[in-house]
Amino acid sequence: MKLLKELSRGIDSGTVITVGSFDGVHLGHKAIFEKLTTSASSDNLTSVIVTFDPHPRKVLDGANQNLKLLTTLDEKIVLFEQMGIDLVQIIRFTKEFSRLSYIEFVENILVGKLKVHEMVIGHDHHFGRDREGGWDKLIELGNKHGFSVKQVDPLTTNGKIISSSVIRQFLEKGEIEKANEFLGRSYSIHGRVVKGDGRGREIGYPTANILLDEADKVVPKRGVYAVDVIHENQVFKGMMNIGYRPTFNFDPLTLEVHIFNFNAYIYENLLDIRFKKYVRDEIKFGSASELIAQLNEDKIKTERA
Repeated sequence: MKLLKELSRGIDSGTVITVGSFDGVHLGHKAIFEKLTTSASSDNLTSVIVTFDPHPRKVLDGANQNLKLLTTLDEKIVLFEQMGIDLVQIIRFTKEFSRLSYIEFVENILVGKLKVHEMVIGHDHHFGRDREGGWDKLIELGNKHGFSVKQVDPLTTNGKIISSSVIRQFLEKGEIEKANEFLGRSYSIHGRVVKGDGRGREIGYPTANILLDEADKVVPKRGVYAVDVIHENQVFKGMMNIGYRPTFNFDPLTLEVHIFNFNAYIYENLLDIRFKKYVRDEIKFGSASELIAQLNEDKIKTERA
């Protein structure tokens, strides 16, 4: 897969293009990408995803400056490649760029730079200044410039349209299994192991404290989770606690994971943590012995997950 971060050169071959932020790269997005790659392959064209960094809502909407995201740009790029995309064009999203009309965006970028022959869009696709561009406008521009437009119907599960906003809500409620179903994979966070205070080791449950590599990532609801931990391409089962550790006088929000059958020295190492199941809420215990008893129960549940 080719990655372009500048628009200055453009490309030479004809393309099938989809445009969007694609936060989460969930099953609804994947339906669009499957249509994209199928069309590109059958017409001997290049499949192209045009996406933006940062997320447009973080630039345009003051109320969303603190919008939390399901996927970092690096995570999206990996997932795009797994979908068999030929080329990803990243556009730096700024307030200046947001002032482009939908006509300027299509004519200057999609037609002029990226040689669009066909566009594939989702059911609710809008673009350009004030989101003026939509299905009808794209059809008009396609007729004018010689490209076709195909629309992919929304994907639903249990009567709900799969969307990034719904997945965020699931994670905020601790509904991990529902979020994973909509994503088509386990929700994950990535971070570096940093030194903690050693309390876990003192009670027989040493933990790796995780500093997220992206502050804008959605952190699931506080509580205990069954997780898989990937370290140097090896997968280990574990249990993760997200919370303030109220038994120990309320610390700052902490992400810590106890990895089963693991005793390597991993400070400053990167871990990929994949959430499987929500086990319980965060609880304040009356003593360390009560906490240990509960952790023993948690371990049995998470080992089975």
